[in-house]
Amino acid sequence: MKTTKRLILEIAALMVALAACTDLTEPGELSGEPIPQGMGQAHIRLGLLNARTALPSLDGLYFTLDFTADGKDTVSAELNNGLTLTVALESGDWELEVKGYRDSSSNMDSPMLKGESSITVTAGISSPVAVYLTPDFSSGGTGTLSYSVTFPNTVSRAFLVLYPLADPGTLHQIDMLGTDTETTAEVETDTVTTAEGTTATMTIKGLPVGSFQAFIDLYDRTNNQATVWTGVVHIYDGSTTPLAQTVTPANFAASNPLEDKLEAVLAYPSGSYIIFMDGTETVGPLPPLTITDGKDITLTLKGNGQTVSLGSNGSLLTLGADTDSSLTLILEDITLEGTGGNNVSLVQVNSGGNLDLKAGSVLTGNTSTGNGGGVSVAGGGTLTMSGGEISGNKASSTSSKGGGVYVANGGKFIMNDGAISGNSTPTSGSGSDKGGGGVYVAGGGEFTMNGGEVSGNTSGYDGGGVLVLGGGTFTMTGGEISGNTATYGGGVYNRGTFTMTGGIIYGSEAEASKRNTGSNAAVYPSSNSTIDKR
Repeated sequence: MKTTKRLILEIAALMVALAACTDLTEPGELSGEPIPQGMGQAHIRLGLLNARTALPSLDGLYFTLDFTADGKDTVSAELNNGLTLTVALESGDWELEVKGYRDSSSNMDSPMLKGESSITVTAGISSPVAVYLTPDFSSGGTGTLSYSVTFPNTVSRAFLVLYPLADPGTLHQIDMLGTDTETTAEVETDTVTTAEGTTATMTIKGLPVGSFQAFIDLYDRTNNQATVWTGVVHIYDGSTTPLAQTVTPANFAASNPLEDKLEAVLAYPSGSYIIFMDGTETVGPLPPLTITDGKDITLTLKGNGQTVSLGSNGSLLTLGADTDSSLTLILEDITLEGTGGNNVSLVQVNSGGNLDLKAGSVLTGNTSTGNGGGVSVAGGGTLTMSGGEISGNKASSTSSKGGGVYVANGGKFIMNDGAISGNSTPTSGSGSDKGGGGVYVAGGGEFTMNGGEVSGNTSGYDGGGVLVLGGGTFTMTGGEISGNTATYGGGVYNRGTFTMTGGIIYGSEAEASKRNTGSNAAVYPSSNSTIDKR
């Protein structure tokens, strides 16, 4: 058990063989058996990688071992209810394949575990060989998870959440203290409270065979502290996997459960994951969300209507990925709130990063002395609005651009729905490259508006709704730009590339609530814009 502040998921390499991992089960004592004349010995010890995992015990399993070498006959052995075996072999280089089964009567085409090792055998020498086993789930079927968790009586929220790594969108959420359970499996529960603590025991039957990402999430509302255990559990056909944890007050810390969950998921293999918030995640600035190693991760953060205050100064929320990797963060039913006096955007989307706003997501209340009060998208990052809103943000200095969204340097912004409203840039000063109360796009940035609205934004310079400058591209096929205010181009100020084939931009003759205001209220100047529909 680790406190959540320092929690980093130790992925069990029982999904993939991690050759770089050296902290492994060591072979036992060498056999004292005599070595046949002209032969050598391989003293085999079976084990598992030392990782945070839960799986059925190796005790009692049946193993087959096949030794092969060029020009030599295959040597086969079996190991029943044990983990060590000594085999005499001719001198040479051998390859060993190990398969593990529930018992000797199992289907030999469907092992539970597999392992391989290369062995150099020398005549007269007994050599230790460690073989590390990884799961094999090809048999399919269902199994059982049996777990017991003991924790302090002050814990007010206790959940076990399981995501199948083969299908991370499927959720099994078990409430240890109540009935808020979401699973298709059969769950039997029992909770016993004594003076020493609370013990929750549950048997979850009918889980599909495979590996599961697991969270044991405990919150102590009395002391406003939390702890999270994460790991991987493995389910086999017809077998029961035990999981037991004891949590003491020392394991809790007044820490950041959201930060720890985010860090944990970023360490998982490629896939799609979901984090559900519960109201305990009041946090300050989050660490940069970055992934490497060629992984592609999609993370959905479901806020359940919660507001997360991201604090002031420093990086509030940044996301990105290195070459050949990608990170997509989907926000749903959550408010991310900044503060005044910042020097950064509320969210920074960098290369390899994708931010997708869904219904109920709100980015608000941030004032940046730099560019992009709400969101800054650059370096190949992508912002997609499928709903939600970016509102009430400011780019506050006289040189700031993009009160709501700043898009440049290869960044992309795709707006299909939602609203960008009530954002602003300064109301004094002048300049040819400043403004964009709602959206600023320039220098290789692309803004595509297919729906939604850009409304009620203000710029003291140009482009109350949208400012498009050299190298920037704005394509509008739908949606509405209304009620924005600027010195020039209340709706759109264009010095880049603007093409409009759908949607509507209201001019000075529209009703007051829809009217964009400023010189050339709708679009300025319209002469270098392609507008097929006004």
